[in-house]
Amino acid sequence: MNIPFIIWIACFIELITYILRFGFNVHSKTMQQKFNFPMRVHHMYLGILLVIPGFFFPITLFPDFILNGVAITFLDIGLAIMLSDMIHHFSILPLFHQKIDFP
Repeated sequence: MNIPFIIWIACFIELITYILRFGFNVHSKTMQQKFNFPMRVHHMYLGILLVIPGFFFPITLFPDFILNGVAITFLDIGLAIMLSDMIHHFSILPLFHQKIDFP
């Protein structure tokens, strides 16, 4: 597990999420209504979908791109996406909306 990679990617994903939400007014609620999804889509769900197989099958992604002597796996990417969603709902949204907005 590559902790620095997970933290950096989580911050990068959160930056993109922040720009989309506050710069382009993209919200999960409006996307849910626009595409008739039965439930809101959070990137936590994608992270969970990557963590489960990544936990059981530690396949190295990008074998030429190794950070600190540790290869990047689906587990690392999934954990980064999950961490980004937690940062978004438990720090960014309460700072700007005074609500957590988590299902």
